[in-house]
Amino acid sequence: MTEATRTRGAGFIAHLRKLADEDDRAALAALRASFRDPNAMAAAACPYVVPFLPAEENLRRDQAYFLVAALFAIHPDAGGDGVSLGHAFRAINDQQEGFSKGDNESLRGRFVALLDADAEDLPEHLRHAVSLARARQQPLDWERLLRDVLDWGHPSRHVQRRLARDFWRATQDAPDPQGENAQ
Repeated sequence: MTEATRTRGAGFIAHLRKLADEDDRAALAALRASFRDPNAMAAAACPYVVPFLPAEENLRRDQAYFLVAALFAIHPDAGGDGVSLGHAFRAINDQQEGFSKGDNESLRGRFVALLDADAEDLPEHLRHAVSLARARQQPLDWERLLRDVLDWGHPSRHVQRRLARDFWRATQDAPDPQGENAQ
């Protein structure tokens, strides 16, 4: 990803945060309308998204911006710097009663389905993931999510591999407060 793309993405997310900070409910509703649009690019959302798109047309990239804007409008909470979807799912898993020493099978299944999602199914999986993060008050790093969505279809699946590491390595890397695993 180029530095220009990162800068454009950061400016876009800053713009979305400003809409949320100003409690611009009409703008957030317009962004959410992209979920209902068959092309995932609602006309009502264009004034808030199109100014941040590069001049050259790229349907996949444009749809990624509209998707992340719609997801942001579901869960506009700040404070998620560095929190990937893998980290968020791990935190949600670990917050649940009785699952501090393992994975909640239902949550793990949702996460695996997200990792397996192709570009066509990704918006629905992300909508469910972000709704879950909102319900559990788990912040997300929106710039990172935008980069992840933009790179989702890469043949190396580097995004999915990193998210898997963020979810499963967190259990290995976390300190054991009870000292039960001390040698």
